[in-house]
Amino acid sequence: MSTARQPGPRLPFGNMRFRLEIDTLAEGGATEVGFPEARLQPQGRKAGDAQYGPLIIKRGLTSSRDWHGWWDAARRDKRAARRNVRVMLLDDSGATVAAWLFGDVVPVSYQLSPLNALGNEAVIETLELSVGSMEAEAAAERH
Repeated sequence: MSTARQPGPRLPFGNMRFRLEIDTLAEGGATEVGFPEARLQPQGRKAGDAQYGPLIIKRGLTSSRDWHGWWDAARRDKRAARRNVRVMLLDDSGATVAAWLFGDVVPVSYQLSPLNALGNEAVIETLELSVGSMEAEAAAERH
C-alpha cells in the first residue's frame, strides 16, 4: 500500500500577487493589470491571427516618469519604441505560477487620477497599451 501523499484540491490562484516587467524600463511595477481581450476573427483569418484589446496597467504616481516618458515618445514619433511586457502571477511564497508575455506593445493613452483636496488617496497613473501579440507561459518556462 502506497503512503505517498495525494495533492490537495486544485484551488484557483488569487489575483493580488503579481509582478510586471517592461523591457528597458527600470520601474515596471503596477498596482493593477487589466488583461486585453484576445479575439479570433471568424472570417478570412490565418492560423495564429488574433486581435487584442488594450492592456491597461496602473500604479501609484512616484517621482519616476518612465511611463509618461514612454507615452510621450510614442506621441512624438510614429516609430515609437515597442516593448515586451511580462505579467507574472505569484503564489503565496512569491514563486511564479503563471506568466503572460505581451509583444509589440506601445502606449496609446496616459491618464492621471483626479486630484481631490478633501481626499487622501494616492494619485494613480494609468497607461493603456496597444498589444501586438500575447503568449501564455508555463511557470517552468520563466527564466
